[in-house]
Amino acid sequence: MTAKTFLTISSIFAILYGLGFLLLPGPSIAFYGTEPESHLILVMRFFGSALLAFGVLEWFGRDFREWEAVRAVLIAVIILNAVGLLVTLGGIAEGLFNSTVWSSVILYAAFLAGAVYCLSAGARKLA
Repeated sequence: MTAKTFLTISSIFAILYGLGFLLLPGPSIAFYGTEPESHLILVMRFFGSALLAFGVLEWFGRDFREWEAVRAVLIAVIILNAVGLLVTLGGIAEGLFNSTVWSSVILYAAFLAGAVYCLSAGARKLA
C-alpha cells in the first residue's frame, strides 16, 4: 500500500468519525455505554472538531510530493493513533466503556500499523 492510498483511507475514517462526534455527540457517547451528560457532549464535540481537522490534514497530505512533508503527516498519524490506543486501553482498564470500544482499539491498531508500514517504506514512490 502506498502512503497516498493509506492517507486517503485514514482521512476518510477521521473525517467521518470527526463529523459523527461533532454533529451527533450524544448518540456517540451512548454507543460506548456512557450517559450523554452535557459536559461529555461538549468534550465529544471538541474531540470531533480535532479529528475532523486531522482528517482534512491527511486528505491534503496525501497529495504532497515531497517525502519530508508526507513523513511529517505519517508521524502525526502514528502519534494520534498510538496515544488514542493507550488512552482507550486505559479507559478499558478502568471499566469506563462497554465492549463496543474494542472496535476503536482495532481501528487505532490498524491505522497505527498502516502508518508505521508506510513510514518504513518511505523509499517507495508516492504514487
